[in-house]
Amino acid sequence: MRENVDVTFHPSWWHANVGVDFGERFFYDPHYRVEADRAMRRALYDRFGEYGIGERDPEPRPILFSDLIACGFLYSQLLGCDVTFSPGDAPQVVCAEMSDDRAAHLTAPDLGTSPLWQRVESQIAYYQDRFGRVESAINLQGIQNIALDLRGQQLFFDYYDDPDIAHHLLDAATKLSLSIGRRLCQVSDVVSGGVTSIVRQAAPRVYLTSNCSVTMISNAMYCEHLLKYDTLLAQAFPDFGIHHCGGNMETVIEGYLMVPNLHFLEIGAGSDLSRVAEALRAHKRDDIVSCIRYSPVRLKTAALEEMRQDAEDAVSAFGSDKRLVFSCVGIGADVPDDQVRSYLSVFRPKQ
Repeated sequence: MRENVDVTFHPSWWHANVGVDFGERFFYDPHYRVEADRAMRRALYDRFGEYGIGERDPEPRPILFSDLIACGFLYSQLLGCDVTFSPGDAPQVVCAEMSDDRAAHLTAPDLGTSPLWQRVESQIAYYQDRFGRVESAINLQGIQNIALDLRGQQLFFDYYDDPDIAHHLLDAATKLSLSIGRRLCQVSDVVSGGVTSIVRQAAPRVYLTSNCSVTMISNAMYCEHLLKYDTLLAQAFPDFGIHHCGGNMETVIEGYLMVPNLHFLEIGAGSDLSRVAEALRAHKRDDIVSCIRYSPVRLKTAALEEMRQDAEDAVSAFGSDKRLVFSCVGIGADVPDDQVRSYLSVFRPKQ
């Protein structure tokens, strides 16, 4: 079994066990975040270090946002959404519920003049001055995810009733994503750790778009409305990946495989792994690294033998573990540490 496995905890876990405050200063005050990040990595070592997780003596690192939690809000905030911050939870985007007129006239902000983005630039400058480098873990969000934050469920009606508005929103989200992605690639060798931390070891150069909400549409709708925008991203960032945390990647895998330069897939817990693997084989895509997401809900109660069987089933579906990595994301404060250790032990011997 491959040793490529990672676990990511929900902010509530960090707040309860390490005392990290995920208010606004965590994301916009680099002084606080550097120290919080060190405490977080040490806590991982203290609890799970025997499985190679965490660091005994973590050095400060110049990280933008965090690869130790999963949350996305910045792109939506830049385009006009309000965001609610709280100490023990991920930032929550407040849907803008944009009117037809506002949505039709939305434009991507100029990063050079955006006050909000300049708060990020000030952190980049701080890190470059102090460390000589930057590690970005800003969540890259994904095109439809952003559009839904702006328009709400009306976006799905727009696909049928007013596709011009839908595509105007998707276009604005794409332009912003391209601008931010290019800037992050200028300063950071790894840009997708905020989407899923496993990319740091499995595919560090990949640009990973977050297609969380694609679970809500069909393959035909994906191809008609979203494929164009993922293709634009893939052409701009040719080491490309798609994160699909929904439990049905098999329903859109054919559309995903039409995206150029695709090298990484994150397959949501509950997806039909056999059907996804069959599609990859049919398209002769044995070059793609696939991350098998494990459900944090199942992790809470599954017996060790059940975890082992789940991993074996994944390997059996793909025929090999050669291009597989494994991850469990969103582990809550109510999950016993022993359950996490059991999951890690499936893939890694104690050190």
